[in-house]
Amino acid sequence: MKSIILSTFIMLFSLILVTPTFASENEDKVLEELSQKGEIIYKDDEITVRSFGNDPEISEAIFNHSNSIVKNENNANDNIITPFGATGSGGWSSITASDSGRSVYWSVKPATLWPFHFTGLVKLRYYSGFKRDAPIGGMGIAGQTISGSVSMNKNNGGIAYLSGTAYAVTGDRYKVLPGVNVSFRPN
Repeated sequence: MKSIILSTFIMLFSLILVTPTFASENEDKVLEELSQKGEIIYKDDEITVRSFGNDPEISEAIFNHSNSIVKNENNANDNIITPFGATGSGGWSSITASDSGRSVYWSVKPATLWPFHFTGLVKLRYYSGFKRDAPIGGMGIAGQTISGSVSMNKNNGGIAYLSGTAYAVTGDRYKVLPGVNVSFRPN
């Protein structure tokens, strides 16, 4: 009887250890499937840049991904965009890397009640010393989130930094806070 209880306990404990791994794999599969919806805005031999526009399903998948990096001036668990020269939150931004190391996903939601245009960069800084900047951007209206991805054909691992500014029709500007970055592994 003790051996049955012990083996059952070991089996349940091993499931607890394995379940987060499967969850991360499922999140990556969801992102990869959703990313096929995106429009290719730039492609060369090294990278492919996609825009997902204002698709809320993709933005939620990026923001809620377990590897998503968020930034906030007051709380490190929130992703905030702040207006130039103003205090307080101005929205949120998020960046995450796939477990395969081939893709970096980003999303931005400025806190504006007006249509906006976001322009920015995903700065890829490889551990080998190679640097590459991928231009990103998109347009949205009040309450919308825009998102996209940068896929790499091959890499030796590194860090991806998200930077940029959302410009509202009213002339207000909302800048992504420094420190929104994620490391990606070699593939």
